[in-house]
Amino acid sequence: MTLGSEWCVKRNNVYRKDALEDLMKKLRLLFSLGGCLLATWIPMYAHHSFQAEYDDGKPIVLKGTVTKVSPDNPHGWIYMDVTNENGKVIHWAVELPPPNVLQKNGFSTAIYKSMEEAHEEVTVQAFLSKDGSKHAWAGGLTRGDGKTVITLGGSLPAQPFNAKPTTDRKVKQ
Repeated sequence: MTLGSEWCVKRNNVYRKDALEDLMKKLRLLFSLGGCLLATWIPMYAHHSFQAEYDDGKPIVLKGTVTKVSPDNPHGWIYMDVTNENGKVIHWAVELPPPNVLQKNGFSTAIYKSMEEAHEEVTVQAFLSKDGSKHAWAGGLTRGDGKTVITLGGSLPAQPFNAKPTTDRKVKQ
């Protein structure tokens, strides 16, 4: 059997060349789409959730001196020194929501700078980390004057910040 140039043979099956070209185009498109989906999935997979790292059943109120504020993306940090009931200074790292959420809630760069430069005394309502380390998720911040309350979190668990804890929530070390 003699085939013309528009035919090709593969493992005893006869295919038209244009059908093979269509198949190759579809496969290239499929692999390109798969690569794009993988590229968008990896950053989403790497981003942690609140429930994975913090315990919404363990609210804490930290009162201490701001040592550094880092408004990084995707989450900023407030570093503060908190004195426990034994008089020992404990260094805390408090994770903040993304910078755009903070700006919408009135937490601007000027506030960052003034708090950091003055080593301002602040009160932070937060949720403890699950691993027991000295870091927490900030839910709210009251500045040293006691009047300025900045809401840091937008989508926090249903735990009310003004609820009295059922156990002692003082910082211990």
